[in-house]
Amino acid sequence: MERTDLQRLSKDELIELVLRLQRPDKTSRNSSKPPSTDKKEKRENSRPGGAKPGHEPHNRRLADDPDEFRDHRPTHCELCGGSVSPGADMDLIGEYDEIEIPPVKPMSSATDASLAAAHIAALG
Repeated sequence: MERTDLQRLSKDELIELVLRLQRPDKTSRNSSKPPSTDKKEKRENSRPGGAKPGHEPHNRRLADDPDEFRDHRPTHCELCGGSVSPGADMDLIGEYDEIEIPPVKPMSSATDASLAAAHIAALG
């Protein structure tokens, strides 16, 4: 709202505007709003989330003997477009396994059920 807009307001409208600006935001403590809608307060001494310093990571070990090895080395610079020689020194920025599960194929088996004729004769 501009200064000229405020000057045009009546005394009652100005009082209502000031009172509205002085009211605290609604929270679960001063209204019927559920606690889940409250904004989380920033605390000065709060620690960031996630793993704490010194925590042992829970990573799956990489395969000792993978079936296939793929080396993704850049052939050109992403910034300038210049070529990168195959023997250039490079830093490893990450390594991971890709595990592919083969499609499930149903197994069927055929069974022939036979009774020996001599066994049938012995029964009868």
